[in-house]
Amino acid sequence: MRVAFIPNMGKKNILSVLETAVKLCKDYKMDVYLPEDEEVKEIAKLIHVSSDHILPKPELFKHVDMALSFGGDGTIIHLARQIFSYNVPICGVNLGELGFLNQIEINQLECHLQRIYKGDYNIEKRNHLHAYIERADGTITELEPIINEVCITKYEPARMARINLSINNHHTQMYPADGLIISSATGSTGYNLSAGGPIMTPDNRSIIVTPLAPHLIQGVSMVLKESDTLQITMPEREPELHICIDGSFDYTFTNKDVLHVKSNPVYCQFVRFKDQHFFSTLFKKLSSRRDELL
Repeated sequence: MRVAFIPNMGKKNILSVLETAVKLCKDYKMDVYLPEDEEVKEIAKLIHVSSDHILPKPELFKHVDMALSFGGDGTIIHLARQIFSYNVPICGVNLGELGFLNQIEINQLECHLQRIYKGDYNIEKRNHLHAYIERADGTITELEPIINEVCITKYEPARMARINLSINNHHTQMYPADGLIISSATGSTGYNLSAGGPIMTPDNRSIIVTPLAPHLIQGVSMVLKESDTLQITMPEREPELHICIDGSFDYTFTNKDVLHVKSNPVYCQFVRFKDQHFFSTLFKKLSSRRDELL
């Protein structure tokens, strides 16, 4: 079995974790590959990965059977965006705080790598979203793949936006709100959760629409079908709005444009161990954060 290690080199103790993981993989007859990244290449010799196992990412993703992300949720989201079109499953090793999307904690590394070697896991196919802006002149601006959510707000903080939402090209309502979150089930435990939206199991392929601080009594979340399409515009009094994807990619669209959001027909593939139960794991992690803050 060939596995790619995709590490966040900014994480504490990352070198010792990678060294341990490489040794375990070799014990289980799994070949380890690294991306051709300057920061990662520097540590290849230290963790005993040969130079011929360092490949540029497009070639790397075509070559491996699984990718292991070492970091937090941001690391695994970034990897998912890059790798989904190659149909390579992802397994996350949690080096972050909560790590909702990661399947392996540090103290489970040995036993879970052995389970991967034995094939003792399932592949969970998760929906994510695709968006593009239809400009006034008819041109199309393709946006980055949306693993968690797309958020529409004003650029200025604490300013009310007016956002028109249509579903399947039928006007639904105009939201006077701080913003609007359109989320996948994977993203339901992200910004959507903080805004009071519903939690969905990752294999649920619904689209969630949650307003941010709505100035409406009916400002509740909606759960839509995977086949639904969304069109977002703004009234004339709004000159432009800000779009942010997964907290990382920013765009502007104007009152002459239309933002289109729909499900991507190609799924992200995540490893899920058979004894892992989504809600019990989720609330255990949320409880640990609560205790940390008290």
